[in-house]
Amino acid sequence: MRLLTALTRRAAPPPRTEPPSLPVPHDLAQAPMRVQPAPSPKLIALPPPREKTPRHDLRCMSPRRFAEVAHELYVEGSLPWAEYQLVGFPSELHPEYNTTIGALTGERAAPDRPRDMLAEWEHRVDFMRRYEDPAIRLAERALDVLRHQAEPRP
Repeated sequence: MRLLTALTRRAAPPPRTEPPSLPVPHDLAQAPMRVQPAPSPKLIALPPPREKTPRHDLRCMSPRRFAEVAHELYVEGSLPWAEYQLVGFPSELHPEYNTTIGALTGERAAPDRPRDMLAEWEHRVDFMRRYEDPAIRLAERALDVLRHQAEPRP
């Protein structure tokens, strides 16, 4: 029991001692005090702000890379399944493109050639609006998600 009381007993704080005062010359003690302005601290220059770049550059992207980006957006939850089905499979990636759409338009598939994929989707949504496509709501929402990805970020 003595051991417990000895351990729990607080030690008295050490006595406070004042720092020794320095002798002041007589003429300084009598002179009025002049307050010297404190030297201003040196300003620290911050680095220049980074250029704001978009998360994905949809204005210069190949259809193959666009499909990968759409899949990333689906996996992270930005695009629901219905919108991913609409956006995530560019027609140029279809193996029969040259014999179907390419035969009608006269252009061969070029899934690795960069182009403005966001503008292509904007044109597609305009087309859907004009002809009252029932999937217009999904396409508009998907276009909003794509536009958000193309906005500059800090």
